[in-house]
Amino acid sequence: MLPGAPSRLHSSFPLRRALGLAHPGDLLGAWVRVGRWPLCLRADGRALLAGTDLGYLLRRCGRVLVRHGRRVMVMDADRLIAWRTLQIVVGAPFLPQVQELRALYPDLRVAGGRIALPLGLDGAEPALAACAAARVPVTATWIEYGGAPSG
Repeated sequence: MLPGAPSRLHSSFPLRRALGLAHPGDLLGAWVRVGRWPLCLRADGRALLAGTDLGYLLRRCGRVLVRHGRRVMVMDADRLIAWRTLQIVVGAPFLPQVQELRALYPDLRVAGGRIALPLGLDGAEPALAACAAARVPVTATWIEYGGAPSG
């Protein structure tokens, strides 16, 4: 597994070059920085879906083109999905008991005033509802894609 999180492609990266990395008959995703809506390009039996929402791409494509450091690489969607976590900042001077959450999310990590819940392709809403039911005071949340545990 690569250390650190994948990033969006630089806006200067040519989508025509990305389309050349697609396998004929398979839809390749491209995680881009800017775009109002997803863009689908097709040429010579190859297809590319470019979008700003990585979750959207992971649901539709078996492989996604991302940037890791200075390198551009095609990664299996399953690998990126395994990295997807909901980061929760707890609004309390101490971390509350999280047994209820741990029962639902056995791979949950708690450190530094944050809770990291591995989501896979699930939405954040059920996890946040579980936090509310467990009376965890949530002050901020975000989805993070990272190869190493954060926090």
